[in-house]
Amino acid sequence: MTLQHVVLFSFPEELSAADWARMQEYVRAWPTEIGGIDKLRLGTAIDAARTRGYQYLLYMEVADVDALVGYQQHPVHREFLQWVLDRDCTPLAFDYHLDPATVIL
Repeated sequence: MTLQHVVLFSFPEELSAADWARMQEYVRAWPTEIGGIDKLRLGTAIDAARTRGYQYLLYMEVADVDALVGYQQHPVHREFLQWVLDRDCTPLAFDYHLDPATVIL
């Protein structure tokens, strides 16, 4: 059953242009290097006042729990997570099944 994985990122200050580019490089490499990802998006907040300090959002869909665990445990993801944490980021992750009870439209 398909899962949606959403992560909000709150860095203590805005990323530099170089760090934002690096973050995008990490994420863009995942479909090839990690695999098992059906949809993948990464963006910045349009209105920072509404996001309570979260500046970036990652959206991903994977086939099932095994694919999610494989992604989470993959060395490429672990390197990215360490990169995020090294910048004092507070990530907030939320995962749920996409099924008739959760897909509204």
